[in-house]
Amino acid sequence: MTGSLAALAGLLPPLRPEWRRIAASYAIATTSLCALAALAVLTALGVGGAVVHGTWPPASWWIALCALVLLRTLLTWREMDVSHALAYRVLARLRMALFDAYARSVPGRRREHSGRAASVAMTDIEKLEFFYAHTVAQIGAALTVFAGTVAVALAVMPSAALVMLAGAVAVALTAWAGAGPSRRVGEREQREREDQSAQLVDALGALREILAYGLQGRVVREAIAGTRRSASLARRREAIAHLVDGTRELILTIVVIGVIASTLARGTAGGDARAALLPAVVALAVAGVAAVADAAHTVSALHPLIAAAERVGAGIRRPAVVADVDHPVPLPSGPLGVRFERVSFSYDDRTAVLSEWSVDVDPGEHVALAGPSGAGKSTVIALAARLWDPSEGRISLVDGEGVAHPLDRVDDAELRAAVAVVEQDARLFGGTVRENLLRGAGDRTDDELRAALVLVGADGWIALDDELGEHGMRLSGGQRARLALARALCREPRVLIVDEITASLDPESELIISDVLAQTEATVIAASHRRETLGRFARVIGVERAPVAATAGPPR
Repeated sequence: MTGSLAALAGLLPPLRPEWRRIAASYAIATTSLCALAALAVLTALGVGGAVVHGTWPPASWWIALCALVLLRTLLTWREMDVSHALAYRVLARLRMALFDAYARSVPGRRREHSGRAASVAMTDIEKLEFFYAHTVAQIGAALTVFAGTVAVALAVMPSAALVMLAGAVAVALTAWAGAGPSRRVGEREQREREDQSAQLVDALGALREILAYGLQGRVVREAIAGTRRSASLARRREAIAHLVDGTRELILTIVVIGVIASTLARGTAGGDARAALLPAVVALAVAGVAAVADAAHTVSALHPLIAAAERVGAGIRRPAVVADVDHPVPLPSGPLGVRFERVSFSYDDRTAVLSEWSVDVDPGEHVALAGPSGAGKSTVIALAARLWDPSEGRISLVDGEGVAHPLDRVDDAELRAAVAVVEQDARLFGGTVRENLLRGAGDRTDDELRAALVLVGADGWIALDDELGEHGMRLSGGQRARLALARALCREPRVLIVDEITASLDPESELIISDVLAQTEATVIAASHRRETLGRFARVIGVERAPVAATAGPPR
């Protein structure tokens, strides 16, 4: 259990800015729970005195009772308000930490499934948000109230305090006994949901193929079967929880009987005073042990959260594919070339793609990368843009004086301003054409943006205020490629890197894009397998597949 709870504690560092709010939530919850316990004890004390002595409680009792009711009402409202506001902040903090980790570590290099990544980012974090915003405070408050009730019982009636301690130990044992079965079932349930999420992502991504091959019935049947399996596991987990809860209720009943019995066993010493005090002691014992029971119930239900915390923590701690720049070197003004010096690269430290590859691209030069599919052209593109770092060797930007500036010494913001990348499957963002062109381009006038559209031949079929839809899916492949290139040109890069942008285009679109690349003053590195595209470059560099180890998978 200690090791499992460490997964939940491991997510506290990203939540450091919210620690003060979490502490405030704990203080409110503790005060509210103490008010509830005091209300129960005070009520029992007044009723016991009235029954034994036959007199109504004094005015001070009524005032205290009303004050506790009002305090409890206000604290309950405030607790809900604080916990809900904190939950949204926790959700944002964890997602930002996870997205930052993904920004430092491109999933594609490790062949991770986007469906599982989405499940972590959405489902797992949503499970955890209320835990840190509310559940942590509730568990802390319950244990604090138990400690306080035991201390009061020791002062008033030590035998009752011993019964409370024994009951609390028994309740804690129920949480320990139910932990193993609940955790195993919960892990199976989560794996089932993850598999189903991955299958649905695959199905949505291949919707045309599914319809073309008539596989929709099979996809629906598999989804229904997966849902039934996860629902069955959820029912088993809930049955275990109900059994443990029933056991705790039995223990709580035994505690009440034990407190009464321990009081009666001490005889009639104290007479009416002891009889009037007995209901209050019973209420105190119930409040204390019930608090432990609530905490134990919460802890026993944490196993799905622990599994979620382990996945989120693993995502946040994922190693970066590019190292941070400690002491950045400024880039000089003017044109820049690119130099590869004995560069090697592999996927997952297994699949060798490049081996001691060296090439010089002079400032302002336009070169093409050619080679068969899988030879590593896209890998060269990613390395030149420092989306990844090479396994060995060095990649540098070279100025007009021939001075090399290693990419791992250049500030990332300055590097992104100097180098622009247009990939084969470049995505457009939801929103207008103007919003897309301004992404990363700083301030540009509408005239400058229209000039970019004219340059790529897009001004005749789209305007700056036109909505593109999600990922620009309403556009053809050639239209998306032109807008992606226009977006890169709006940044006025000194190095323009293009990856197979003409791969699936019609001859007219290919010619337009090739003309644009030929006219740009920036250094251009373009990967392509199209003969027509390669023919527009004065220099073509061949990229050959590196020797493949026995355990290697297919390179990108």
